[in-house]
Amino acid sequence: MARRLTPLILALLLAGCAAKGPRVPAISAGPIAMGRNAIGEECRALPADSADGQAYALYCGAWEQASGAIAVTRLYDPLPEGEEARARQLAVEAGRTAWAGSLAQKAICQPAQPVPGGLLTQCQLREGGWPYIGVTLADGTRMVQADGIPAVADLLMAAPSLLNAGPVTEKTDIAALLRATLGDEALRFGRGDLNSFERLSEVGRLSNSVEDYAGAEAAYRKALDLQARALGPDSPGAGDTLMALALEVSNQGRGAEADALFRRADALLQKSFDKAARARLGSYMAFHAANSGDARRALSLGRDSSATRRALVDDLEEQAGGGANRAVLGSLAAARGDLIHSLLLEATVSLRLEQYGLAEAATIEAATLFSRTRGLPPWWHARILGIQGLARAGKGDAAGGAALMSKAVASNKQLFGAGWPVASSMLELGRVYAQAGMDAEALAIYREALSMVAGLDTERGQLPLDRLIPFLDVLYRRGQAEPDRRADHYAEMFAALQAVREGVVGQTITRAAARFASSDPAVADLIRQQQDAVRSRDRLRIEAAAETAKPDAQRDRAREETLLKQLQEVSAQAQGLERQLQAAFPDYARLTKPAPVRATDLSARLAPGQALVQFAFGNAGSYGFIVTDRGVHAYPVTIDRGALQDRVAELRRSITPRAGVLPPFDLDLAHDLYLRLFGGAGDTLAGVKHLVLVPSASLSSLPPALLVRDKPQGRDYARAGWLVRDMAISVVPSVSSFLALSGAAARPTAVKPFIGFAAPPFQGRDAGGLKALGDECRTDAALDPALLRALAPLPETADEIRAIGGRLGATPTDLITGAGVTKAAVRGAGLDQYRIVYFATHGLLPGELRCQAQPGLALAPPATPPASAADDGLLTASDIALLRLNADLVVLSACNTAGGDARLGGEALSGLAESFFFAGARSLLVSHWQVPSAPTVRLMTGLFAGDGDTAQALARAQRVLASDPATAHPFNWAAFTLVGAAPHSGKGV
Repeated sequence: MARRLTPLILALLLAGCAAKGPRVPAISAGPIAMGRNAIGEECRALPADSADGQAYALYCGAWEQASGAIAVTRLYDPLPEGEEARARQLAVEAGRTAWAGSLAQKAICQPAQPVPGGLLTQCQLREGGWPYIGVTLADGTRMVQADGIPAVADLLMAAPSLLNAGPVTEKTDIAALLRATLGDEALRFGRGDLNSFERLSEVGRLSNSVEDYAGAEAAYRKALDLQARALGPDSPGAGDTLMALALEVSNQGRGAEADALFRRADALLQKSFDKAARARLGSYMAFHAANSGDARRALSLGRDSSATRRALVDDLEEQAGGGANRAVLGSLAAARGDLIHSLLLEATVSLRLEQYGLAEAATIEAATLFSRTRGLPPWWHARILGIQGLARAGKGDAAGGAALMSKAVASNKQLFGAGWPVASSMLELGRVYAQAGMDAEALAIYREALSMVAGLDTERGQLPLDRLIPFLDVLYRRGQAEPDRRADHYAEMFAALQAVREGVVGQTITRAAARFASSDPAVADLIRQQQDAVRSRDRLRIEAAAETAKPDAQRDRAREETLLKQLQEVSAQAQGLERQLQAAFPDYARLTKPAPVRATDLSARLAPGQALVQFAFGNAGSYGFIVTDRGVHAYPVTIDRGALQDRVAELRRSITPRAGVLPPFDLDLAHDLYLRLFGGAGDTLAGVKHLVLVPSASLSSLPPALLVRDKPQGRDYARAGWLVRDMAISVVPSVSSFLALSGAAARPTAVKPFIGFAAPPFQGRDAGGLKALGDECRTDAALDPALLRALAPLPETADEIRAIGGRLGATPTDLITGAGVTKAAVRGAGLDQYRIVYFATHGLLPGELRCQAQPGLALAPPATPPASAADDGLLTASDIALLRLNADLVVLSACNTAGGDARLGGEALSGLAESFFFAGARSLLVSHWQVPSAPTVRLMTGLFAGDGDTAQALARAQRVLASDPATAHPFNWAAFTLVGAAPHSGKGV
């Protein structure tokens, strides 16, 4: 798993590493006024605990976090008189204090430079590279050391006088010196900016730790924006944040976008004085190379990074000598932590290359470093054990590897309880058992892991299918070996598949849920309380576990009892808030945590002659599942995810006009794909008249109606054995949405028949505008109207909705075209009054969601740049989820699931459909490519004139066009797919 490689602020206990100076007399314990900082906040110094002399924390404004720290110690001997000798000796004395060790743990500093009265050290925080400073001032045997953000620089220089330690120098304008070296921006940010950044970085790390890479990306984008506003766009420290952002983008498979972000980070890091920055960048780029499938380059980058970091560690160990210099010791601990990360990267990539010996060697070195370094996070040990176990298993010692991984699971359980890190490590252990043929052990650990995932009280990230394929393999083997229990094993395979959450669909639902939460202050407040309680619970659990793991002689029993009591209280609070959230806002719960689906429940909803089909396309194996009213049938599918994408792309090319000419459609390829998908189904589909498909992977970009069941005879499209000739077909985005639609309570029928939106005033000339729109990097900001204006115009769609709306009894005011097709018009149209809602416009359906983008519908661009995204002309999935509909059918005409970028966009269409269902639509009719208006009107006329349910009516209308030689090419009739038809409706629209 690619993890966030954060430079850590380490809590090391180094007070015993150097001799203490004479005792400093105690002074008043009350706050001491320090004056105003550079941004006008009143500051005060409050006494703090210290093992060396006196210590103070510097607070400014109303912030609860300190803007700086001050320490006062005594020297054994006065400093030499000569200026150079005095500066050298002061630098030596400065490095021996606990303050120096603390500064080295949280910041990377340049060599100190002499200033009147002492030394100035310019630093950058390890977390985000923010500018930071340290000062050391001395008078006789009294030494005052202080650190903080540049905005408090002058207060730090005046600290000796303000703390009544006596004057040590005339007033020096350190702020002017810092402006000259760091720029004006460095003195303009305050503790509040740093608080916000640290909170966002923490969210990014936590999201990454549960493999919620989209959530981590969102946090790091906000953190980067904050840094740019506070420090300017070219701050060297932003290189760290850009690296983190690039890695999260890479973790989601968006390689080209990650490349661009890494290039930006590289340019900024060229200006950084952090010696480890280049090695850190190498580690991040190594993960990126591994994500991109270039394992050998990843290993090379990772080993180079480790070599650089190892050299830094060796150099610091040599400098540390007898341990008198605490600044060096603090830097050494951080450098060892960075080296451990590099070594684990090497090990992870070596596993992908099946270089198990290299992987094991790297983990052994990492384990040695971990044992020698105090204060490292305890969960690192579990990570080292887990990777070492995988390496051992890869070398053929499955039992030894499983034993190490079991220790990792046990350690994670102690630290995290029933959390995602534990479930994730259990899934890895299950894979080892499954690949070693230890089926009983694999089943036990997989079942426990999936039960834990189902019970998580926080939103989790994506769960890729490939992490469950070994579990499906074991269950299928058991089903073949135990015929009397085969149905149970198949049902368990189907249930496990429902836990998968990956790709564009999962991201779209997550972002729609976030938008829904933010639109209601009550929901947002309750979610915030629940998430804060969960974070507090997890922090207390880790602290309590770390305390109990200490040797008996080092354990603090009183602190341990306090932590355990607090943990119990906060755990109860988190559970109570979760129950309150589920009860008070079931709509939010339905988006974020759909109820688990059992095959028996699904079978009960299916009528005779109906079948629901779901596929699991993995990189190392695929399965098909067919559920009927008789039960569930599982079978291996002879095509993997990559091969499926190639075949779907080839079929899409054969229905894409070139220079206005339709190419021949490849009937043989369509038949071959049908056999690969359904060849293992046996006679399960016999008698099926309505097939409900849950598409996944690239199959989402192919209308199932154009699959060919019978072996083609020549190129006679009108006589071809299209799947739609034998059965009606509809699709649903997920099994849970099918159950929600089929089990929904009856609602009063909307009073008006039809409303249509068509032909927004686009002005582009080709399809390049849609690609540019898909490539736009958007977060929460409004979209540039010029991007919408650059889309190709769709003037014929105005006639399309007039023709169809006129046949259905629509009034002229219900046919909205041109500049009137705005987001405000959609929101204010009273859509819940209409049985059919028709959008004839471009759909933004990218194959990947860049920069927190969402799928959506392009509406009329505003005349001037809007103030917010609420009126920018792109109706996103989040916007749609907030609509209120009562429509039997929503039509999305002119969408293209192979347009806008180089990747197929059918998964984005599924995500968009989920939002429409959440808003209240009963079904959708969506196009996979833009069809000329004449065949579209003919198809729609047949659909709305048909008897029976909507799926059957659409099938009949498609058969009419498919049997007519003039329109038999599937380009004319196969584009439209019904999404979400209620299975027992018995009537259409």
